[in-house]
Amino acid sequence: MKKFLSLLLCAVFVFVCALPSAANYTGEAEAIIAYKAEQSGAKNTAEWAEKLAHGAGNGAEWYVLALSALGAEADFGAYAQALADYLGKSTLNATNAQRCALAFLVAGIRSAYIDQTAENTIGSMGIMSYIWGLILLNNGAKSTKFTPEALAEKIASMHLADGGFALSGTVSNVDVTAMALAALAPHRQNTAVNEAVESALTFLSSAQTERGGFVNYGTENCESAAQVIIALTALGINPETDARFIKNGNSALDSMRSFALAGGGYAHTQGGAESDMASAQALQAFVAIERFKEGKTPLFELGIQPDRTPTGFRDVGDVQNEAQTPPKTDTNKIKTVVCIAVIAACAVGIGIAALLPKKKKD
Repeated sequence: MKKFLSLLLCAVFVFVCALPSAANYTGEAEAIIAYKAEQSGAKNTAEWAEKLAHGAGNGAEWYVLALSALGAEADFGAYAQALADYLGKSTLNATNAQRCALAFLVAGIRSAYIDQTAENTIGSMGIMSYIWGLILLNNGAKSTKFTPEALAEKIASMHLADGGFALSGTVSNVDVTAMALAALAPHRQNTAVNEAVESALTFLSSAQTERGGFVNYGTENCESAAQVIIALTALGINPETDARFIKNGNSALDSMRSFALAGGGYAHTQGGAESDMASAQALQAFVAIERFKEGKTPLFELGIQPDRTPTGFRDVGDVQNEAQTPPKTDTNKIKTVVCIAVIAACAVGIGIAALLPKKKKD
């Protein structure tokens, strides 16, 4: 009996050790972070977080999101000010503005830009502006035009006959569908929303390739697999074990890993060079599944963060007002010029008056 128990314990130990560990996902996420840090010339994650200020408004937001969700030791003060400066001088389309507002939210920056964006951009650029608008509201942004529940119903009503979502047309797109699912995840208690979610999951399952990956615009790629992983974990679905998302023994995670490069970055397509977008979305996917394994909220549901607004922070509106304010006028210089002009005019007048009598005599 003792021998049997010993063998059983050994078997259990071997089985447990063979299971994927949540630490693996953290390690893979940290490998991407280390690669991007080295690429930027930073010595560590904290230094890289400061260097993200150089990409403020131009995609660094995705890394701010991933680092915040991972709980990395990072100070986003320099990034936040750089983003406010950038937004104060730039006009962005709806979804880009929403991305930047989300970055302020997850970084714990108290910016008026967040609610302004939620108020002014939702629905102004089609389905994507509804999706990212809902993600903003899910994280605490406010809008007088939409409640999160009403917006979720609006998005659910846009699902297509084949089950998924698309920017336009009647054929669903994997990436758009996955993003819609990530936004709708907190609202499945609504019957209409839940029905749309289930049909979208069926579409994604049918769209998965034998390699476990997903095709977007004719090409199987890293980012599509990453977006599906983010969506599934948001819905409480394990992308490595759910039978609907295992094809020929391959999962979406297997597919995404196949795009990894030796240095730590990720390529958009097989055999391609490192892609910043692919690396950023792979990082987000690893963070998403790490949070799922730890029982934390999904990647796009971080909620209201502690206030980390840096001292002396100039918000977007302040930057805009400063740029629009005309330069101060030196009143002393004006007074001097006026006095000189008056004296000159008087001198000319006296000269003319002195000449008039002489002219009369002549």
